[in-house]
Amino acid sequence: MRIFIDCTHTANYTYKNTGIHRVVRQITSELLKIAVSNPNLEVIPVKFDGTCITRVISLDEQNTNDSTQEIKEIIPIKKIAKKLSLYTHKATNKLKKLLPGYLTINNQIKWKSEFAGIKFSSKDIYIIADANWDLPQSYNHFLQHLKKHEVTIVSICYDLIPIKFPEFCSQEFVKCFREFYYQYSDCFDKVICISRQSAEDYIKAKKEGVLPSNNRNQLVDSFRLGSDYSKDKQLDNQDDNVDNTKIISRLNQRYILVVGSLVPHKNIKTIITAFDLLAKSNQNINLVFAGNRGWHKDTDILIEKNELYQKRIHIFDSVTDSQLDILYKNCYCLVQASFYEGFGLPVVEALQHSKPVISSNGGSLPEVGGDFCLYFDPNEPIQLYQALEKLVGSDVFYNQLVACIRNEYSPFSWQESAKQLISVLSIGENIL
Repeated sequence: MRIFIDCTHTANYTYKNTGIHRVVRQITSELLKIAVSNPNLEVIPVKFDGTCITRVISLDEQNTNDSTQEIKEIIPIKKIAKKLSLYTHKATNKLKKLLPGYLTINNQIKWKSEFAGIKFSSKDIYIIADANWDLPQSYNHFLQHLKKHEVTIVSICYDLIPIKFPEFCSQEFVKCFREFYYQYSDCFDKVICISRQSAEDYIKAKKEGVLPSNNRNQLVDSFRLGSDYSKDKQLDNQDDNVDNTKIISRLNQRYILVVGSLVPHKNIKTIITAFDLLAKSNQNINLVFAGNRGWHKDTDILIEKNELYQKRIHIFDSVTDSQLDILYKNCYCLVQASFYEGFGLPVVEALQHSKPVISSNGGSLPEVGGDFCLYFDPNEPIQLYQALEKLVGSDVFYNQLVACIRNEYSPFSWQESAKQLISVLSIGENIL
């Protein structure tokens, strides 16, 4: 049995480390490990390049650390290369969409030659694990090629935020996301979501006609994400995206950690409002954001215009997994204030480090955090402030919460996550 894992976006942008990219890396890695000890299973990571699929050798974050002098010379070129790569990718896709007739004929010819050496069968499974929302029309031809060979097509759905809450996303992304699901959702034999809440949202969207529902045999299920980190990555050998000395300088100061891209649905305004109230009576605590800056410039301005910015409020963008691990280990607590999440990876990662979590009750967050988090209404900044004040104001309460997490919380590993995914694929009895 073969499982093809489509990780196109992560393979093309190895320098990115958003939640989806991290999930793709971890799940792919664990599935490959499972395949090593199972002769009946072959796992093949692939990416789609517009005309065919190619095997992916590595999804690791780029490592350019050789010496301090070389890093200084590489950084400007690297930033330009990133922007140029992104611009070229978007421009190519727009051009391809303008030439549908040519592409249809051109790709029909290419499928016959370039896939001649790959004999797909009904025993194969093709998992779309990545954020493939902006791939060209030729991707549809490829999926139809798989359908003709009775390959089981599986899509991992992270959330439906651009459809449920379009006000939290750019118009371009909403359009791209909707077009992807409108065009492809009926191609999926199975849709596997990352929480029960996400699965319920998907089923509801089909019933309400928000998503196509022509495929009556489509199955919708869910699996749980892991929370542990690879032990073979060290802080000293990581990418130069963030100055490690800045991170290390925070370790001797008490700080509240916020993990995730600085985008509207993360509810940054509520966090800033609550912290401003907390800071008035607590002079020895800081606020650290660890995540990429988003598309919404107003969010950046909200943080940077605050009088505590770069004094007690700090942003570390493009952090690697090892750097994030260090931040988790040394934080006072985690705040997850999102209006909605399909899962909430930072919640389980913080709990895995035995750190208190103050989370909103949006989306799947209560499902993921269970009884181990303090919850608040994401529309009520005062509730977040009160939860923070309760935590900071009582060492006894804080220590009791930490002890409860350490003694009773059961972390879910990425290995367990991969095994659960295999089980949901209904092939577990043949593999595990």
